[in-house]
Amino acid sequence: MAAFQPKDFAACARCGSGRVHPKLLMMGPIAGIDSDSRSYVCHACGHEGLPIFFDTLEQRAQFEREKQGIWGPESPPRSKEALSIPILPIQTDSLIDLKILELFPIRVATVTSVRWDGRALEPTAYRVSFQEYWDAIGGPRYNASRVFMLDLSGINRANPNFDVTRHLVKRCDVWLDSGGRDPDEVMDGYMLDAQRVVAGSKTLSSFQAFEELHRVSSDVLPCLDMDGRVVWADPRESLVDLGDVLRNLRRVGFTSVSVMDLRRLGSELGPDPGLVASLEGVDMEVYLGGGVRETDVPALAERGLAGGLVDPYTPVIRDLLRPPRKEEPTSATAPAPTRQRAPSPGYVPEPG
Repeated sequence: MAAFQPKDFAACARCGSGRVHPKLLMMGPIAGIDSDSRSYVCHACGHEGLPIFFDTLEQRAQFEREKQGIWGPESPPRSKEALSIPILPIQTDSLIDLKILELFPIRVATVTSVRWDGRALEPTAYRVSFQEYWDAIGGPRYNASRVFMLDLSGINRANPNFDVTRHLVKRCDVWLDSGGRDPDEVMDGYMLDAQRVVAGSKTLSSFQAFEELHRVSSDVLPCLDMDGRVVWADPRESLVDLGDVLRNLRRVGFTSVSVMDLRRLGSELGPDPGLVASLEGVDMEVYLGGGVRETDVPALAERGLAGGLVDPYTPVIRDLLRPPRKEEPTSATAPAPTRQRAPSPGYVPEPG
């Protein structure tokens, strides 16, 4: 069987989910990358077998609802249902003692704030252990149901720390950007049981990678990283206008997209009004990140967006964390907020 075509909408024959992907081989020819072209696996219910194909996404969605015993058409989303999803940039040490990893995987990883320096996402001094961070946002006061995880080791150094990430995705529902440079690397995220795999333009060479990804799985979430224009790993890619890229993603068949304003990421300044205006009327589910705070999400919903990707350390999140263990000044690599803020709770000084 050939891979999915751009306009194929596949569903699991058992539960109707669209999270159907070619079954990766655990043994040769290339373990974990090559697929058995005759077998597919559903990442929602675990069923293995041939999927069912539909002409449109709406037909596939209706089939899934009928599998769940819901026979009426899907109700239109209401603004109050817009998602608020915290961004978790994960920093790990590339040389981790395996014994420590086995015993304390959620303490080895730290959640840091990041700023865009024009070339890469640089961690700032704001950081706490994953355990402490998740205790804060996963508790009843914040009640986060999913997170948008950035594996900084994979994004910045093409060396994703799957040993650590495998443990983290078990703690909550994760949309994972592990910094894949090509479609095969992006799809590796599903081997970690991530709820959804994110493909960031900043680590992909060109738009063609999105076309190839959609042929494998329409469930991959494209993330258009913005620095005034769409950022690609290869500067020779000429498709950089946001509107043009969005229209081409819709042409390929994607129905949802995330847009990350790199210049505002970590600033807590709120979303760029001009960028929000440019996303109104886009015929896709749009999740916007970059300076977004919890209080900004309802306004995004009113403008027709599906949700907001919330900065890692907003005032609300910092208030839920423990008091700081040590206070030290830190320099910002992006425009700082207009008012003075106290150092982040949970700050851990850099080694050395």
